[in-house]
Amino acid sequence: MAKKILLVEYDEPTYKSLQQYLNHHGYDVVIASDGGDEGIIMAVTESPDLILVATDLPVIDGWQAIKILKASTVTHKIPVIALISPLTTRAEWSKISESSCNDYELKPIEPTNVLDKVNALLNPHQTLEQTEQRADLKQPPCPDSLTATAVPSEVEFLEHGSERTDGIETTVSDKSTVVYIDDSPVDSQIMAEIVRQAGYSYSNITEPLKAIPILLELNPKLIFLDLMMPYTNGYELCARIRRTSTFKNTPIIIVTNAGGFTDRMRARLARASGFFAKPVTEEQVLKVLKKHLAGTALTMQD
Repeated sequence: MAKKILLVEYDEPTYKSLQQYLNHHGYDVVIASDGGDEGIIMAVTESPDLILVATDLPVIDGWQAIKILKASTVTHKIPVIALISPLTTRAEWSKISESSCNDYELKPIEPTNVLDKVNALLNPHQTLEQTEQRADLKQPPCPDSLTATAVPSEVEFLEHGSERTDGIETTVSDKSTVVYIDDSPVDSQIMAEIVRQAGYSYSNITEPLKAIPILLELNPKLIFLDLMMPYTNGYELCARIRRTSTFKNTPIIIVTNAGGFTDRMRARLARASGFFAKPVTEEQVLKVLKKHLAGTALTMQD
């Protein structure tokens, strides 16, 4: 039997196109188009396997609807993906974590992104290899400016106390020059030692869904971003960060276990500033720090 998705969205072109796309990929989609109140009722009566909720809904908005769904003993276990209108302030971004949604997608909606997130929540048994293979197949054709000869090598790309709380490792500084988004404590510790010894303040964000509101709080000068994380990946998160005006020009360096041509190309398409492969080494990190932060260490630590 096909798994059922409840789509709570009032915009007819959006819900019709998304319903058709998800139907094509084997999901049964039911629509609540009259507002968040109808969505809450249908979440109980339809017993969906997953709920997609637009945040800009009439009557009861999507944020309120998600909070109600997550607080109810009947619906709190159902995964919820928020479909979000562009956000510009830290207060707006904080609604994501406050709502307790399982994931989110920014509008205008990209159906392939939504499908990947639905699959990740409803089919957790799928291997990372399968997920990455599927993502690679969906990449758009390489533009003329990103032909094989234009994609940089790893080196070329690089050249062009504390406590853990709520997904972030804080430092003695309330503002961090360098932030590393990675859920691996081992890699974070290595990165922390290198960055701090170089004279920069440092923070580690472990929960990617909370990354943007935390970044807005910390306002870093440089972001390292791990590729493989729960519910999302570095390419997608990089694109989301770039769509936030505060970080339009902030250097973002993708860090990954992979290092092939496709990975470098995808990093460029996501507007990453650089790319290097794990393991994290002092040489790699210092090269990035020297390029992007030269002369700022002492002033940021004062």
